[in-house]
Amino acid sequence: MSEPTIRRHFVYVGGRAVHYRRAGSGPPVVMLHPSPSHSAGLTPFIRGFARDFTAIALDTPGYGLSDLLDHPKPEIPDFAEALAETLDALHIERCALFGSHTGASIAIEFVRRYPDRVSVAVFDGYPGYTDEYRADMLKYYLPPYEPKWDGSHLLNTWHKFREQFIFSPTFRHHRENRADAAPWSAERTQDGILPRLMTGEDYTVGYSSVFRYDGLAAAKGLTAPTCFAAREGDSLIKALPLLRDGLSDCCWTEVMPRGIEGAVEGYLRILRKYPAPRDAPSVPNPASLPGRITRRYVDVGGAQLMVRELGRGAVPLVMVPHVPGSSDLLEPLMTALAVGRRVVAFDPPGNGDSDDTGEAPSIPAYAEALRGLCDTLGLGEVALYGRNAGASVAAAFANAHAGRVAKLILDGPMALPDDVRAAVAPRYAEPIAPRWDGGHLINLWFSLRNEQLFWPWYDERVETKRDVEPEIDPRYLTRKLVGILKHYRNYDSVYRAAFDFAPAPPAVPVLVCAAQNDVFRRFGEAAARSIPGASWAELPSDIGAAARRLNAFIDA
Repeated sequence: MSEPTIRRHFVYVGGRAVHYRRAGSGPPVVMLHPSPSHSAGLTPFIRGFARDFTAIALDTPGYGLSDLLDHPKPEIPDFAEALAETLDALHIERCALFGSHTGASIAIEFVRRYPDRVSVAVFDGYPGYTDEYRADMLKYYLPPYEPKWDGSHLLNTWHKFREQFIFSPTFRHHRENRADAAPWSAERTQDGILPRLMTGEDYTVGYSSVFRYDGLAAAKGLTAPTCFAAREGDSLIKALPLLRDGLSDCCWTEVMPRGIEGAVEGYLRILRKYPAPRDAPSVPNPASLPGRITRRYVDVGGAQLMVRELGRGAVPLVMVPHVPGSSDLLEPLMTALAVGRRVVAFDPPGNGDSDDTGEAPSIPAYAEALRGLCDTLGLGEVALYGRNAGASVAAAFANAHAGRVAKLILDGPMALPDDVRAAVAPRYAEPIAPRWDGGHLINLWFSLRNEQLFWPWYDERVETKRDVEPEIDPRYLTRKLVGILKHYRNYDSVYRAAFDFAPAPPAVPVLVCAAQNDVFRRFGEAAARSIPGASWAELPSDIGAAARRLNAFIDA
């Protein structure tokens, strides 16, 4: 039997974006993940449940790609109300609920408030803590996350994640606190910390609320069928004895197998006994949000591409980010450009939040994905912008579809002379191979930081230092690094494809530009001279002024 296909979607709830994964058909099972994770961590359960149900796994507010709640210090009841609003937006009247860890706390509060909307609640690890334990966790478990110049916040995140499989709680390093588990492999750990890095400095916002919530008291008096379960090896299995006394007749506890396949079957057994009365409604279309960037997925060539949109009117501008990376770094410029203009940015396949097609990365393939995106969105003639390797994609598209490009902006194109390209390409981007100690994160961090300090980044000599104002703010570098880590296995091959491709001069009006601190700024003016009729501009560091310069070129 083939595995169910998981599709990703957004729904907008009162102006707040909610990202979710959906698979299967039949009665809905709505799924809530632990913190600080996201819905991808529930993938084995999504696939398993989708054999019999419509499995809908939400990114809870502030995690994954879902927006934070508009609340300075949200509590579990606030998350439960947000869940109710999300189910309303999805047109789900009644469903089964599956919650893991923090997700179980949100789910049980929803059950308490809306028992008639729940056919059954199933908890994979329930945070039933004593008051003393909750106070201890609030005091020691959630230190602030602050990006540091030396990347030490990355190693702290890496080892704190590993530590949860060694000690429970992680800040008590004694024999009696040894966990009944072992750290994951380096590759699995890398996948596990990604959502934590995505959430960044807001990781405690939702996570801390579970330790302020009296889960033991909340478990009493329920009127909907509820199973409190935990897998062998889960630290929250300790809560089951604390819960057994005082549960309603419709509630019970179970211990599930340690292995994921056995756990999926165990939970399926319960869900099949208490299905929701109706099949899940079809996926609603996400509405645009006036005045702010709207995110959605667009199907192109069998892959889901992440698309960001803002504004309306005039000739639309389509933006291609630098790859490897994500278009989220273009958002400040998008906002400034979208004055009387529709602006669309996308993540090419295998980059950012777009699907990986499994094909070898190439600039022509990215240009073809761009064509498919424009066709799907009904975009005829467009202005086109590409940054760094994205400029190569934009140029390749313009060469193949000149009649569809009104203006072309190449921002910091990778227009290296052949001798420089041959010297730099082999060393510029090494494969990212996760290490048990997280050392690969520091290697990537300092290569990104060094890009602003030396050319090329790996050649640290007085003669190679860059005399620019460096863009090395730790928060910005962290965003850039996270965009790469979403598809880190492609890192070296994407760069190799970018260095291997040298586009022909496009036969459309071209502006070649770059900010002073752009890595490839040194090659920009020569690139402009090589393109007949092209103009050159050094972009100001102020985003608003840069946007005005670009819009003036488009509108001229």
